[in-house]
Amino acid sequence: MRGDVVRYDAIKGYAFVASDELDEDVFLHVNDLDFDKALMAVGTVVDFTHEMGERGPRAVSASLISSPVADAVQAAMGGPSSRDGAAPASPAASGDQHDGYADVLSTAELRSEVTETLLSTVGDLTGRQVLAVRGAVEKMARRHGWLDA
Repeated sequence: MRGDVVRYDAIKGYAFVASDELDEDVFLHVNDLDFDKALMAVGTVVDFTHEMGERGPRAVSASLISSPVADAVQAAMGGPSSRDGAAPASPAASGDQHDGYADVLSTAELRSEVTETLLSTVGDLTGRQVLAVRGAVEKMARRHGWLDA
């Protein structure tokens, strides 16, 4: 069954998922995620199985279909979102004027750029999610030599 996360509490570790197939929202605990909880946010789309509990439907397993957090990272990196499925354009096709070269940023500049992009793209991210995504992007940038030493 597929549904959209309509409420998420990162502190308490649970979410509610709305599905067209059920009359009520499904409770989802982060322990039942088949993906990193840092990718959870309102608007995340998941596939899940559920069972009826004492208080209503409860997801017992959830896998990621798309996430605003992952989409924000892709946007920050200039790639496609999980929703559009498009392949990234080549630098020439996208009008890139750097001819394959790009600025090397300081760590502080990268952190600022990533944070601003995340907050302007997905405004309901938690601080923990912003830090997790920013850390992953910074690690990747170091591996590729995109940061000053």
